This record gives sequence, C-alpha cells and structure tokens, in this order.
Amino acid sequence: MVLTPFPDEGPSSLVVVPEQTPPLLLSPTIDLPTPCPNSEPPENPLKRLLVPDEEWEFEVTAFYRGRQVFQQTVSCPRGLRLVAAEGGDTMLPGQPIILPDPGVLVTDKTVMGYVRRVLSCLGGGLALWRAGQQLWARRLGHCHTYWALGEELLPDSSPRPGGEVPKDEDGDLFDLRPFVSDLIAFIKGSRHSPRYTLWFCVGEPWPQDQPWTKKLVMLKVVPTCLRALLEMARLEGASSLENTVDLHISNSYPLTLTSDQYKAYLEDLVEDMDFWVTGEV
Repeated sequence: MVLTPFPDEGPSSLVVVPEQTPPLLLSPTIDLPTPCPNSEPPENPLKRLLVPDEEWEFEVTAFYRGRQVFQQTVSCPRGLRLVAAEGGDTMLPGQPIILPDPGVLVTDKTVMGYVRRVLSCLGGGLALWRAGQQLWARRLGHCHTYWALGEELLPDSSPRPGGEVPKDEDGDLFDLRPFVSDLIAFIKGSRHSPRYTLWFCVGEPWPQDQPWTKKLVMLKVVPTCLRALLEMARLEGASSLENTVDLHISNSYPLTLTSDQYKAYLEDLVEDMDFWVTGEV
C-alpha cells in the first residue's frame, strides 16, 4: 500500500496498489534448506526375475530317438503347451508349441510310427508355466510324462528322477530360491553348479537302464535367464573383482554389473525370497 490522493477527493487517502510479487530477499546468514539426498539403496535389478509381469524366455528343444528335430526360443507370459501337429484345444491357456511330425525327420519307419503314436496321445499338451518364483507343469492328455532336472546336454541319470507330471493337476518342478542359494555357494567354491534345465520323457518310463537317446520323444526346456545367471557366475570365477560382465536376463533386459555387485544382489535376492508367496508379489 502507498499513500496517494484520490482524484476529486481530499489531500490524501489509502489506496490499494495491484498485487505484485516482491523479490525474495535472503539474509546473508540464512540459506534455503538443502534437499535431502535419496538415502534409499538402489533397487536390486535381479528382483525383476520375481515379478510375474516380467516374461521368462524359454528355449525348447525336442529329440526323437536321440536326434534333435526342433528348437525354438519363446517368451510366454501365460506359459506354453507342447502339443502335436493338431495343436489340441485352442481354448486352453498357454502358447502352443507344435512339435514336428517325424515323417521327414526320422528314416526308420518303425520309430516313425511309434513317435507319431506318442504325439497323438498328447491331447491338450504338456503345459509349463511360471508362477512367482516357481515353475509348474500339468499333463493335459493321455500320454504319461516323466521329468527331471539335468544338465543342458544330459538328462538326470540318477535312479530317482524328478517324478511324473501329474494329469489335470499342478505339479511344481522348479524353485528359484534353492537355485540362487546354490549359485552363491558355487561362486564361493563350495558346490557344483546348480541345475536349471528341465527334461521330459514323453510316453515312456524315465531312461534309467538305457541311454536317453533310445527314448522316442525327449523334450528339453531351458529358462534362458537362469542360464545367463550361471554364465555370469562362471565368468566371475575367472575374472578379477574390478572387471564387469554383461548379463542378459532377457533380450530386452541387458545389465552390466561388477562381480561384487552381482554377489551382493544374489544374496539380497535370497533374503527377499523368504517373504515371497508362490504366485504373488
């Protein structure tokens, strides 16, 4: 406000001046408050492995009588179904992965006939999906299927494999937490490398008394992110702590970590898994 005369009025009066923003004056001894730095630790990038919305990528390989006849890498948010040529019921969940007909791939006509018979009994297929930190499977057809965890190049040859995939029921095949715990132990040099490859023997008992290459239909499923985690652990053992390694959890998620960061994130991941419930975040 300023004192100024009104026109046509007395010598002086109070007049309200239009509002203006005054300049901000600070005392030399008073400073603006400094924003608080973000004291929260950075988010563990490996936790994305547990987010259900993050797709896992699977490499699927099929063998007929020991001969590789099919390989495909797929990302399936709702899981996958290994089916024969007709594909089964299209209303079932999961992305159908069609196994090839042995007609042009198998020369032995007797083997060809038996393989076709096995494939014809797949029905709705062999379903495999991820829920939380676990992998589950279900048999939707009449063809008995047995599974085991093994090496990438060799199924489990122990007398007691994983078991039989249940029909029309959910069967748990793989838990990420023991894998990460074994991976940490592997880095520290106290254990063998953890297994992550799922093998399925379709239509016949699990190969125990004969080589797996004699079985009519063998399927191999590899979660590629678990392969990447193990490969980084192997590289860490041969490199100095100052080196960095590129980790590709999926095609869309590259990550560069030092060896120390990688081990710390793995240990943090195991601690958090104690509070996870299967299928929930």
